[in-house]
Amino acid sequence: MYKNQIFNYLNMMLYDRALAEELTQDTFVKVYFKAGSLKTENLKAWIYKIATNLALSELRKRKVKKFLSLQEVKEVHWSYNPGMGSEIAIEQMLSILPEKYRVPVIMKDINDFSFEEMADILEKPIGTIKSLVFRGRQQIKRNLVLESGGLHG
Repeated sequence: MYKNQIFNYLNMMLYDRALAEELTQDTFVKVYFKAGSLKTENLKAWIYKIATNLALSELRKRKVKKFLSLQEVKEVHWSYNPGMGSEIAIEQMLSILPEKYRVPVIMKDINDFSFEEMADILEKPIGTIKSLVFRGRQQIKRNLVLESGGLHG
């Protein structure tokens, strides 16, 4: 039921289709074996928590930082144009967000989680989650202003 959602979520977090597929499988293997220890009524949040933890663990283990170099940021900057598909533009904007903002923004704005669900999944206070989402959105807005040539005035 959640396979495609989890895969898309992991793919947006990791920008690695093969790794997202692998971690999607790992997520559901863990779900299967840990189903007896489920201590929440919210199955969806529990599955996303497992997927999130696997992804963050993989990023730490491989020491993969999803911050783009200055050259890559310039390439994203120059490749963006308002006429491109909105999905591509969103992916580009998310790709230059630091992980600490990218994960909450994806969870809130793409996967439509409540702040309470996000706090449970990410094991952070609701206020911190709201702040991370706000700051991530602000950074995306700043990047869009840069993309459009800045403010004129």
